[in-house]
Amino acid sequence: MKAGRKRAFDRDIALDKAMRLFWVNGYSATSIANLSTELGINTPSLYAAFGNKETLFKEVLEHYIAQYSGPNYLHLTKTSEATLKKRLQACFYGLIHLFANSDTPRGCLLVKSVNESDSAAFPEAALLYMKQQGQETKQLLMTLLESDMNQANSAHNPDIETLVDYLLAVSYGLAVQAKAGQSEAALKSVFDHALSAIPNH
Repeated sequence: MKAGRKRAFDRDIALDKAMRLFWVNGYSATSIANLSTELGINTPSLYAAFGNKETLFKEVLEHYIAQYSGPNYLHLTKTSEATLKKRLQACFYGLIHLFANSDTPRGCLLVKSVNESDSAAFPEAALLYMKQQGQETKQLLMTLLESDMNQANSAHNPDIETLVDYLLAVSYGLAVQAKAGQSEAALKSVFDHALSAIPNH
């Protein structure tokens, strides 16, 4: 009787497993041996599939944004009749659910990674990628708020950049609180309070 065909290597599944490992342990505390064990492949196969630990980590960050955090921003980019506040609420409620639910490690992989990015061992390519993503997110929010304020034609519009920085700082804090065990409902309540900084038109 012939042996069964060896199961094909699934890159997306492997990336997801690696992502969760980095998410729990951080970049520096995750070793090649840890990754090899978690992915169920030997070290040469891991290097053949992903290069080195640095390139795997950057690919993990891309996977996290594409599959987990990024889709929430569709609430801001797709055409919608909803108000600005409702769109922001939908986006950040989705992020809060990601930070607090039990299907993935608590908190945010990007926030965890930023917090250890001053380490000499942290890969430069990953740091540049995170900075780029942060700038793109900030620009997206600024464009959205500028459009809304211009349509309102209000004489009392706030400093948009400061307002966006505030929302991003709140989001960062929510990820940290989620990591510490704060409930999803409590985090959403905090964000609703932050939304009061957005003027009603």
